[in-house]
Order: sequence, then C-alpha cells, then structure tokens
Amino acid sequence: MRVAGATAPDAPAAPAQDAAPTPADTARPFDFSAGVSASETYASNSSGASLGGKDDYISTIGFNAAIHDRTRTVALDATYSFGAAFYAKGTQSTQITNNLTAIGSIEAIEDHLLVTARAFAAPVIVSNVSSLTAGYRSVPNGYRNSYGYAVSPDLRFRLDQFAVSDTVAMYGSTYFTNPAGPAPVIIPGLAGPEDSTTRAVNQTIASGENFGRLGWTLDGSFSELKRKQGLLSEKGGTGQFRFAFSHEFSLLTTDGYEAISSTVPLTKNVSGLIAMGGFSWTWGEDFLLTAQAGRKFNNASYVGSLRYNLTPTSSIVGSANDQVTTPEGQLLDSLTNLVATPSGALTTSDSLLGNGNAASLPAFSPQPPTNFGFDQSISRYQTINISFLEDFERNHVALNVFGGRRTLLAGVPSGPPVTESWGGQLTYSRNISPRTLGTLSGGYTQDQEFGGQGRTFRIDAQVTYAVSREMQLFMRTDYLDRHSSAVLTAVAPAFTGSLTDYEIAIGVSRAL
Repeated sequence: MRVAGATAPDAPAAPAQDAAPTPADTARPFDFSAGVSASETYASNSSGASLGGKDDYISTIGFNAAIHDRTRTVALDATYSFGAAFYAKGTQSTQITNNLTAIGSIEAIEDHLLVTARAFAAPVIVSNVSSLTAGYRSVPNGYRNSYGYAVSPDLRFRLDQFAVSDTVAMYGSTYFTNPAGPAPVIIPGLAGPEDSTTRAVNQTIASGENFGRLGWTLDGSFSELKRKQGLLSEKGGTGQFRFAFSHEFSLLTTDGYEAISSTVPLTKNVSGLIAMGGFSWTWGEDFLLTAQAGRKFNNASYVGSLRYNLTPTSSIVGSANDQVTTPEGQLLDSLTNLVATPSGALTTSDSLLGNGNAASLPAFSPQPPTNFGFDQSISRYQTINISFLEDFERNHVALNVFGGRRTLLAGVPSGPPVTESWGGQLTYSRNISPRTLGTLSGGYTQDQEFGGQGRTFRIDAQVTYAVSREMQLFMRTDYLDRHSSAVLTAVAPAFTGSLTDYEIAIGVSRAL
C-alpha cells in the first residue's frame, strides 16, 4: 500500500493539504459547535431482511459536535454524532450508533517533520447482498459498527537542488462490533469483518530542480496487514521517470519489483516485475490527466488520475487504482485519503473544488462504493471512479460513477474467482428559499456475489426548514429496492433474496 504523504511525480496537485497548520496570519481561532436532534420514523421493513420483515415506528434522539482549531504548529478538525434509536413495536433492540471523522497534525520540526493522525467511526455494510435498510439504519445481519485510526509521521528534507527525500510511516487499526440484538447469522461465504492492524513505511527520493526536463523518483515501500487469519506482507521498489516535452506534456514510465506474500497460501503468484508507461497532460492550472498502463501483479494493469476544474466551483475528478488487500484494508486506505480544508471541512482530495473548498454534497465514508463484502478474502481490487461536482449559490450537484473488479487470491470461494461491481449516484440540492433547502438523491448498484447478482436502487428526498438560526425542522423519505437473482436468493433466502423498504421521517434539530 502507498502511505499517505508519499507522493509520486505523476500525482495531481490537490487544492488542499492534510490537516497541516495554516500560517499565523490566516489561522482561525478555536471553534466548537454542538447540537441535538429528535425524529420519528416509520419503516416498512425494520430488519432489512428479505423474509419476515416487519414494520415499526422508530424514535431517535441524537447529539452532534464539531471542533476546529488552528495554531502555528497544531491543527485539529473533527465531527462527531451520536444516535439512539428505539423501536416502538420491539422488532429490533435499541440501536446505538457513533459517527466520527477526525484529523489532526503536529508540526514537530518546522518544514521537516509532520505527524498526522486520522480516526473514524461509522456503521459499515457487511455486504450489498445481505440485509439492507432504506435509511442506512444499523441493524443485525446487515451492518457492523466500525472504528479505526491511522498515525503517520512524515519526515521530509531537501538535498539542496539535487533531490527531495520523504519518509512516511503509518500504523493503523480497524475494530468492529455487532449491533445490539441477536447474534448475526453467518451467511455461507460471508464471515463478516474482523479486527486488523496495518503497519507500513514508504521512502521516496525525488529529483530536484537540477534535472530540468528529466524528473525521477525512487520509491521503496514495506507494509504488513495482520488479522486473525494471518499476515499479508508487501515489499517493493520502483523507479519512476518523467520526460517533459513541454510544460503541458510529459512521458511517464514506472519500473520495479513487488513481492507479496501471505501466511495463507495465495491461489496466484502476484509477485513480480512492474513495467508501466504512460503520459501526463496539463492544461493551465485547472487540468491534469495522468494515465499509465502495463504489467503489474503478473497481469495487465491500468492506473491514472484526472482533475479538471471547469470553474472555481465545479470540477471533474477521477481515479483508477490497482491493489492487493483485504476488505478491512480498504477502510484504512480510504481513511489515509482524508484531508481537511483551512476552514475545517473534512473531505477527500477527490471531493475538493478548484477554489480549494470542499464540495457541499459528498460526505466522507471509509467504505468504498464498490463494496464486495467482508468475506475475509485477500483479493486484487481494480477500481475506477469519476465524479462531477458543482456548487452554485442555490444549486448543488454531485454525480459519481464507479466500477470495480475483484480477483480472489486467498479465502474460501463462495462463487467465481472474479466478480464485478458497478453503479452510480446522483444528488441534487437546491436552496428553495433563504429558509428552505431541498435535496434529492438516487443511486443504482449491481453486485456479483456467491455466484449470483443483486441489483439495488435507492432514492432519498429531504426538505429542511429553518425556523430560526438555531432550530430546523426536516422531513425525509427513503426508498430501497433490491432484486436478487435465483442463485443469490438460494444462498440464504431470508437475507440475500429480493427486498424492499421505505421510510418516512420527521424531526427537529437545534444548535446549542
């Protein structure tokens, strides 16, 4: 895995950095906010099951808080929300959920050593073809409560105009607990997530200004992912070279070797030479496209990134990645992409606009959109994401299209060794009036698991009315429909079959 902070020469420049301290003349004072909320919801399928689902009325109380602090050497941004859901008919046990997103940093040695820590807490979906709920309510047999953190010291120094050295280490863990209620049903081939720990180090030496048109980067990496099933280890070294024909166009090449081993025997040998080539194309300050293709993991491989800032408030961003990891490892990989804007907004580099602000609609989630399920396998994940983000004064749009292919390398096969997942989501929000905000979202995914496939459609709508600066009223409705193939339904008819659920909620929130 590539440790956050280590940058390749073809990586696009992000408009915002990690939660690095801002200069003193732009530092904001300490800021803290909090609020409470209460809502009443009707759910047609409170358990999210395919068979035996019952309706219920759900009373929810919540608390939320946010903190933002900047000094010359320390930065901290975090948001937290707590929810307690009570089921009037007793179809589910009382559910407690925690959502946390946090990033902080300390500049231990000015311009040389930056220590960054990130953390998250969120319910995660065990599988898109297991129990699901329309409003993403955490319920047994479909969700787990997840917690994780990653600490990354980054030591960087310049060797005059000759080269720049960057050493980044990372230590992180993920933990999981079951929602309250009966013990989760074990679906054959779907063991659920398990605690895991990752440790990694990445050393990069990149060319300085003395080399002119010819840029180079020497990169060495080591990582280990430890879990109950065993240890997954990756070691590698690459040389990356760039020749600039002009300010706009450069040829790229990446060559090296990567060794991947596991205490659980792999079904394929994915250790071997890395040989990839491509190009980088820039167009002014607002367009950057990099693409490389070649051989990696003893097979064809494609990677790349795109950023096109159409205007300061509208952007097209995309990425293509290829890695060997576990489902839990994907959560930590997502966490290391978390960044904070100078104003304190928490997001990822793919959700930043050209002006450096975070797009208003996308929300950070540690779980990737291509969710292949927590089956405890080691797999090769090839993913592609492309998003269009736009924020006008009254209108806001977020369109995301994604796809992925998983190749099973170790684990108990529960279907074909190669499966695919793809889909998209469109969200539109409008400030109908100074006091009223309306949001409409729709999404579709198609997932292959257990030798079958499930097609899931979601639509959500919400209207929020500001009674005052401190108090808001809202009404929300969510709808979910999943159609499962006959093969998928036969795996566990009560959980992997077709299902529908809709929810209607009204509530109030107040800032403290």
